[in-house]
Amino acid sequence: MQKMDTNSLCFGMCAKCSGGVYGADQACQAMGQVYHDSCFTCCVCGRKLKGKAFYDFSGRVFCEEDYLYSSVKHFAEVCTSCGYLITDMVLQALGKSFHPDCFRCVICNETLEGQAFSVDTQNKIYCVKDYHRILAQTCAICEQLILPNKGSNEIVRVMSMGKSYHVACYEGKSNI
Repeated sequence: MQKMDTNSLCFGMCAKCSGGVYGADQACQAMGQVYHDSCFTCCVCGRKLKGKAFYDFSGRVFCEEDYLYSSVKHFAEVCTSCGYLITDMVLQALGKSFHPDCFRCVICNETLEGQAFSVDTQNKIYCVKDYHRILAQTCAICEQLILPNKGSNEIVRVMSMGKSYHVACYEGKSNI
């Protein structure tokens, strides 16, 4: 069996210089494209990025240091929860930016990305279950928490004379 010479293989056309990329030692694949390893460089300092962390911002490629310490970071979002730069997906909620993993319930710490959530008067974020459990009103008649009906996230209650009631308890009271 003959050994294949990987230096004579064409890996494609370089996305930066449009030249043919021959040989595994000079090929670099990033962002779904092929580059010469000498062409895949930071747009600020020119450092080769093959095998290193990099950031693509508005079509320009940055090494980690130049991305984090240059003026580019002023355009990037900062996570409201942890205070660190958001370098990938941004979750927007309540007019603020979060890492998806940082958007969590203050009680159970469950991540709330893509889930229903509630906020109290101090803008603390809760999963719906904990919000109802912690902040639900107590019925003035039966003294049980007023919670959503099964399968719903919406609480229905009657407010009268500064007190809260289950609808059924209030209707039963008015029939007395």
